[in-house]
Amino acid sequence: MKRILFIVFLISLTSSLFAASREINLVVDYKAVDFTGKYRTAIAVNHQIPAPILHFREGDEVTINVYNRLNEETAIHWHGILVPWQMDGVLGISQKGIQPGQSFRYHFTLNQSGTYWYHAHAGLQEQQGLYGAFLIDPRRPPGYAYTREYVIVLSDWSNTNPEQILANLKKEGDYYSPRFPLQPSLAKFIHDYRKANPGERQLLINDYKMMQDMRMSIYDISDVAYDAFLLNGQSNHNPWMASVKQGDIVRLRFIGAGGSTLFRVKIPGTTMQMVHVQGNDVEPYSVSDFTIAPGETYDVLVPIKQSRAYIIYAESVDTLGAAYGALITAPGQSADFNAVAPFPEPPPVTREMMANMMPSDINHGMASSTSMQMNHSMPSMPNKPMAMNHSMPTEPSIPGDSIISPDMPQKSGTAASTKYQPLRALTKTNDINKPVTGVIRMELFGYMDRFIWFINGVPEYKAKPIVLDPARRYRIVFTNSSMMHHPMHIHGHWFILRKGAGSYDPLLHTIDVAPGATMVADIDTDASGQWFFHCHLLYHMVAGMSRVFQYSTLLELTKKEAKPQDLVRQTAYHNRPIVRVDETRPIDVSLVRHPMAHPSGWWFADFFDVGMDPFHNVQEVTFKGLYGGDYHKLQLLTEDAEINKGKIENADIDIFYWRLLSQFWALKGGANYFYRPARVPYWQPGIGVEGLMPYFIDTNARGYYYAGSAKMDIELSRDTQITNNFFIRLGIRSILATKTVVRAQIGSGLNQMRYLLRPYYRLMPGLNLFAEYEHDQEYGAFKRFRTQDGEPVGENTLTLGLSFLF
Repeated sequence: MKRILFIVFLISLTSSLFAASREINLVVDYKAVDFTGKYRTAIAVNHQIPAPILHFREGDEVTINVYNRLNEETAIHWHGILVPWQMDGVLGISQKGIQPGQSFRYHFTLNQSGTYWYHAHAGLQEQQGLYGAFLIDPRRPPGYAYTREYVIVLSDWSNTNPEQILANLKKEGDYYSPRFPLQPSLAKFIHDYRKANPGERQLLINDYKMMQDMRMSIYDISDVAYDAFLLNGQSNHNPWMASVKQGDIVRLRFIGAGGSTLFRVKIPGTTMQMVHVQGNDVEPYSVSDFTIAPGETYDVLVPIKQSRAYIIYAESVDTLGAAYGALITAPGQSADFNAVAPFPEPPPVTREMMANMMPSDINHGMASSTSMQMNHSMPSMPNKPMAMNHSMPTEPSIPGDSIISPDMPQKSGTAASTKYQPLRALTKTNDINKPVTGVIRMELFGYMDRFIWFINGVPEYKAKPIVLDPARRYRIVFTNSSMMHHPMHIHGHWFILRKGAGSYDPLLHTIDVAPGATMVADIDTDASGQWFFHCHLLYHMVAGMSRVFQYSTLLELTKKEAKPQDLVRQTAYHNRPIVRVDETRPIDVSLVRHPMAHPSGWWFADFFDVGMDPFHNVQEVTFKGLYGGDYHKLQLLTEDAEINKGKIENADIDIFYWRLLSQFWALKGGANYFYRPARVPYWQPGIGVEGLMPYFIDTNARGYYYAGSAKMDIELSRDTQITNNFFIRLGIRSILATKTVVRAQIGSGLNQMRYLLRPYYRLMPGLNLFAEYEHDQEYGAFKRFRTQDGEPVGENTLTLGLSFLF
């Protein structure tokens, strides 16, 4: 072993003396893939998924020529690498897109070492396969020994084009929920309650009560139900295998390249040693398993003590599926993947939120002086869940993305209860005495059902860049008020995660902020230019959870008030060079004036119910269309249009402007064309409100005015989930008016009551099968009109049909 270490040392020393100029050509093109038994189109680099491993040495001068063979523009980001800002590869922020048939020359020097990766930063191309490992060997060998190494890239795959996935989520935030194993159903609650002890039963009751009040699912873990999970680009139909020998110590470099998936990782029958996290060596510690979020990297050492297959098992946290591979010690050796036990089912998200919102010393059943000091320094931490999700504002709860007083906490309020608790840098990472210039509060939240994601209540396309001065330290305080994890990634800088280790606080480029958690990190502004900052769940990023950091010196440059900088030098800390280079390319002033990675979109949603009463020859149709941006839409609505024995008995349509007010409520207004029941069709103005009350009570209230009569149409309903995909809807609808109008068949007072019972089954996302029983009862003057026309004044109908969302 000493001899191996000596050889590694000599090789490393030699490489440091002969840093090279390296030139790489990468060709981005389409590729047909079959991960699920169906061929689909992916995006590959040099015909590979993952993209080729780029392996360099610290100090190398790198030129990477990217050739675009797609029919759309592209750009590539070097994740975790500190480069001149115009080489960072973010479309709309640091460069214009590489157009079809064109190329772009990325050029920079590697002033750091470690495990990193690269991926597309144009639209959602990363989800389609454009990602790969980026490894940099250090000048000096690490303090740990290994005899062999492999890269393990974990990713997810959907047969649906990612742009369509986003469009589906914009139609309905829980569009893919029918496919998830974990559901907040009554059957699930009863099952868990029966097998729980008394204390756990009370927790379950609390979970479901909170869910009802917050109008969210206690299993809001993932947005997208993927068709396959991949390990090094291979599905479980053809698992990845690699050779090792008994006695080896294998370094596995794990890269979280999932579009939306957090993976829980284990290698049964062995204990891993964590030695390197996000490009930096840490004080080694043992783990039996770990969780890796998109954007993160973890390096572990695995001792090969036996002659057997060592299975690498990576399960999605939503329990939908897993990716796996194996290290084998003999040619042709088999691996019994089916023998690997899945991870225990995760607790409800509400439980995780409450744990993260409580002081860490309570979570761990101890009250050390350190933890007490940490938590007493967090006066702004929420202490009850209702503060998180009730009436979340559409505007920021602090003045935009302001930089505020530096009198803020030094440590993460929940770091001790997160996966980062064991992390301590192996060498010093920062000067703990450097003053903090200002604090940037980052509240992470989203309107899940509308699929709009925020920082401080504002999506990216509504926000202005956050201006930073160079050579300063800023403190970022993350508060995750949502029910989902948000791995927040900063470009061109390091987070110094403040967790109580002072100068040995770890450097991270991605911080996974758990539901309910508050995390504190510092950034030192050692760069120049402008940089992207975002959630690394791709669909959250493009839906608004991102920002731009812009240096004040860049603004001065564009105004001709300063000269370009050209400064690259090492600091006293490893992996922390100062890189201030402004003239790698001419500055594109349009990118500086209006930096925008993901502009607001235009979305379409059509809800369509069609059914038939087979006993009375009655057909019913309900249609609702929403067309526009996130906050402003055109709504078309015709509800319960009825054809009875070939005769139209009910038909009207709202043509409304629709305005989102908050997470759960929208105001609408415009014109209504009323066709039946009326003796003469007519137009009338209308206004309404729709939304979701606590306990999932769906509300649609509309008011109209015609011929001196004000009419109210109020509808309430609630869906109760019985099993994973079986629901029962109970509804009630009331129609009232202030004045009788004969030609419109409007009666003064109560006109009609409808009572609804609808069992339905979700066949697949966007398609339900239903049976509906409805009782209609007419009253007052409207009842007299119906009698005069020979129409029934009370009616029972049974309708069988399908419900579509497209």
